[in-house]
Amino acid sequence: MTQTNELLESRYGQKSTGRKYLIIGAVSLLAVIFFSFAIYSSFIGKPMASIQLTSYEQLDANHIKGNFTALTGNQAASCVFKASNAAGAIVGYSEVQIPAHNSDSKALSIVVKTVVPASVLSADECSIK
Repeated sequence: MTQTNELLESRYGQKSTGRKYLIIGAVSLLAVIFFSFAIYSSFIGKPMASIQLTSYEQLDANHIKGNFTALTGNQAASCVFKASNAAGAIVGYSEVQIPAHNSDSKALSIVVKTVVPASVLSADECSIK
């Protein structure tokens, strides 16, 4: 039996230890943790700040007014509004600071100055300050 084992070890090397399985298990565990966090933060977790554009209207050739509601958590947020023309080019930009603990559902408004007449106003993103 030992001659057979010695012959196999000389041809193929020593038997693998449990280290390979330990590494595979650790990498698998890290992958499960990473994907669980990614799914939670993308689909389940509440955003720290959110903004909803309710309506907008063209005031004149260089101004567009938007009505919105905003919610923030325990940190202040900065929200971005972009005005676009009919071709989709951004022709106006404005950033609004929203204080922390803002849970108002009352309508707020903003006037975005544009370089040419805009046809669409969008609330692009909110970031925590």
